[in-house]
Amino acid sequence: MKKNLIIIYFFFCFIYILTSIVITGDVSSNKFTHLLKDILFVIFNLFFFFLIVKKSPKLKTVEKEEQQLSTLINSMVDFVCFKDGEGRWLKTNSFGLELFQLQNVDYKGKTDTELAEYSEFYREALIYCEEYSDRIAWENRTITRCEEKIPLPGGGTKTFDTIKHPLFHADGSRKGLVVIGRDITEKKQAEERLVRSEKLSVIGELAASIAHEIRNPLTSLKGFVQFVRPADQKNDRFYEIMLSELERINDIVSELLLLAKPQKVQFSETEVSNTIEHVISLLETQANMVNVNINFINKQPSMINSEENQIKQLLINIIKNAIEASSNGGTVDVILDVNDDGMTMIQVIDSGYGIPEQSINRLGEPFYSSKEKGTGLGLTVSFKIIEQHGGNITYKSDPNKGTTATILLPSLTTTQNEKNVLTTS
Repeated sequence: MKKNLIIIYFFFCFIYILTSIVITGDVSSNKFTHLLKDILFVIFNLFFFFLIVKKSPKLKTVEKEEQQLSTLINSMVDFVCFKDGEGRWLKTNSFGLELFQLQNVDYKGKTDTELAEYSEFYREALIYCEEYSDRIAWENRTITRCEEKIPLPGGGTKTFDTIKHPLFHADGSRKGLVVIGRDITEKKQAEERLVRSEKLSVIGELAASIAHEIRNPLTSLKGFVQFVRPADQKNDRFYEIMLSELERINDIVSELLLLAKPQKVQFSETEVSNTIEHVISLLETQANMVNVNINFINKQPSMINSEENQIKQLLINIIKNAIEASSNGGTVDVILDVNDDGMTMIQVIDSGYGIPEQSINRLGEPFYSSKEKGTGLGLTVSFKIIEQHGGNITYKSDPNKGTTATILLPSLTTTQNEKNVLTTS
């Protein structure tokens, strides 16, 4: 192929020289000079033509390899990014562009800080990558592994197990940085559920062994206090305190037994709005005592397959916490809706003092509570109920502005569709 191209090139060059001689004519005194120029021109072009023919297979090979690399990294479910020694992006995959909302941005040659100007929501995350985690990798001069949390526009975060591999020239100067991030959000959530399950198991064993032993003397103490109280009216205030504290101990034991005792759950169709209205009617008196208004906003009615008493217990725990946080003239909004995925969504929004960020991740842990007299068992029970119903709960809080608890439960239509799919398959 190459030989044929060279022969064709020589043929056209010969025709070019003959044509040039004919055009210039024999009478010209510069005939030899023109001929020499033409020959030099042909030799010069031949040299470049030879280089082009020689290099073209290499260029095609490079293009093919680059296309293969693009296909490979775009098929990966991980975030992959290649950067130069100055931190400028050279190549990334589709997952990375979608993750940072950079699909329509010409990212090549730009640093994380420069790309942050194109993605307002991920601005802080991109700047953090360049100024902190990338810098650590360069300073370590070896493969560095870390966990990075990326916020999501719809709320919540994704956790990535990120590997950063710095490359250096022979003289020690920076050459490039390879970044690979794997989404381990589900893995972390599974680990958290396992830890919580182990804690519940320990509590269950503890509760099963001692709860009844506590209740027996507790019943006796409560009975004797009530028996003695009428005969000692001058100390009535102290008896009231004793009964109140004994009742509190009894409540704690009841919650422990609820965790310990395996319960046979009977699911049935439940109209969520009716359940919410019933719970609100139960808690209105308590809310009025602390000057809190409860508002129920039914955006879209929904049916779920549930054990209604457990759902009531769940809502009582969540709304009761919201009332306590919003005391002294606050409001609690309970919103019922269906989200884009067809899940029943119940939001409980209070106007309280909020929950510290470091405490949100610990909500649901047994015996962890931000309240002075709280045990943390109420939310532990609530989390267990939600898990049994195949749902989840998230918290979003702003200091001194309030907290939003979002409960997602499978709607009855969603549950039926899943059953139909399983039956069909």
